Amino acid sequence: MAARTFRSRTEVQAWNDEMVAKYDLDRFHNHPSVLVRWIEGERVRRIWALLAPRASDRVLEVGCGAGHLLARVPAGRQFGVDLAHVLLQRARRRMGSGTALAQADAIDLPFPSDTFERVYCSEVLEHLPDPAAAIEEIRRVLRKGGVAVLSVPNESLINASKALLRRTGLLRILLRTGRAGYDMPDRMDDEWHLHTFDRVSFLALIPRTLRVTHVYGVPLRWLPLRYVVRCEAV
Repeated sequence: MAARTFRSRTEVQAWNDEMVAKYDLDRFHNHPSVLVRWIEGERVRRIWALLAPRASDRVLEVGCGAGHLLARVPAGRQFGVDLAHVLLQRARRRMGSGTALAQADAIDLPFPSDTFERVYCSEVLEHLPDPAAAIEEIRRVLRKGGVAVLSVPNESLINASKALLRRTGLLRILLRTGRAGYDMPDRMDDEWHLHTFDRVSFLALIPRTLRVTHVYGVPLRWLPLRYVVRCEAV
């Protein structure tokens, strides 16, 4: 597929709203496949282990969606931003009044510099027209010595794995795709993902002002369907 281009933030907003309506995040987080739930559970477990927020920390999720992860942050004061108004409405219902939520673009966060001790951005960067600018903005709002945790799908391995499962007839069984399951395109980079990452291209996005301390493949080191990276602000 040719790279999608946008002429304005209004076009980005309209396209994002279309994708949010098409792919139900509530259904994804309650996926009918045990395999998918296990993989996503390992991703979230790794994020919390690397983020390690303290009770006094201000914790920001960039691209918080409907608040599925934000509601589970193990410690700290919770903040969330997302571009989709409809998802923020769901997040407010899920989180209640104790969480600060704002509609915002990831490349223009509505916070002063050096605000947060912990920031995480999970499975969002691949959806953004300019993921490098979003990471720079994450660094801007992160205090020196603070921790950022970023995760992205390893698109080429995911596509290869799905192709293999499809050829063997196991895709529909293991992922519960089809009428009774969670519908998805053959390749997410043909639809909602604007960028494809592997380990090298993902790490190349991270500026020198964020020191990479850990890189993990999820769910397993030898099966890195997701990459989760911990960085410290320097």
